[in-house]
Amino acid sequence: MDLPHDRALHNQGIAVNDVKVQIIVKSPPSEIWKIWSNFSEAPLWDTDVRQCRLDGPFQAGTRGKCVLKNGLNMPLKLEAVSLHESYRNSARLLWIDLEFDHQMRRLSADETHVIHSAKISGPLSFLYRGLLRKALTAAMTTALDNLCTLAEQRALGTSRHEKIATPLHLV
Repeated sequence: MDLPHDRALHNQGIAVNDVKVQIIVKSPPSEIWKIWSNFSEAPLWDTDVRQCRLDGPFQAGTRGKCVLKNGLNMPLKLEAVSLHESYRNSARLLWIDLEFDHQMRRLSADETHVIHSAKISGPLSFLYRGLLRKALTAAMTTALDNLCTLAEQRALGTSRHEKIATPLHLV
């Protein structure tokens, strides 16, 4: 799939209860993985989150919690983790079940296609689906833009540091 090399790749979801956003990041997957897998740093890129924590390692089955900026507590569980490729977590917000999927695909040595999606379900989800889709689309678009900026800054910092750290030999 050919994608333009710009940051305006945000797409709204596939089905009535899904949200999907995507972006091309000028960074290797390893930088994105470092950001994803460090839940305590989530507020650096997900501005709707005040704090996040995992109660164990970044692996399937680990539980944790995010506190949103509006004060709501959102318990979560890592459902699947595929090292340096993707992870999926479930969360519960009030009476609504959310499933967030985070995927990436290396396009080149320093470009990665990143996709975040969300599925909304649960017994009362039909009441809030429209509002929640709109809110999630906005929040996830902002979060993905911030993730892109952070990963690109860190990738530049890493490559600049590596260049500076390389000793020069005068001839």
